Amino acid sequence: MTHNARRSTWTTETIRAVDLTEEDTVLVGGIWREIFDVWKDGDDPTAMFGEGEPTTVALLAKTDWNSPCWVGIRYVDEDHSNPDEIEDALHFFRLRELVQVQKELPYVPPTPARPYRGRKGKKRGRQ
Repeated sequence: MTHNARRSTWTTETIRAVDLTEEDTVLVGGIWREIFDVWKDGDDPTAMFGEGEPTTVALLAKTDWNSPCWVGIRYVDEDHSNPDEIEDALHFFRLRELVQVQKELPYVPPTPARPYRGRKGKKRGRQ
């Protein structure tokens, strides 16, 4: 990083799981995970994964209820990935569960320093 490069400043935000999006990085089991996909009630994973595939079956088992209760995420699993292949994993949250996501703070340019104007008040040593 060069001396003049601007660094991003980040914080965490607490949201309901129902509000997760594919752009989020979410805390799962104490590890920050980049989300690939978010699946909620009414979403059909069959088109992406195929009928009868383990991912499709797992997603439909949790999200295809008569009453919506779950949101499923597919995230990057760095622990099982390698340079040639990115592995993914599933995690499910209750819709009303509070989750932590990373949020980039907007850049605020630094305030220019004011020039030094010396001390104000009486000078010492003079009467």
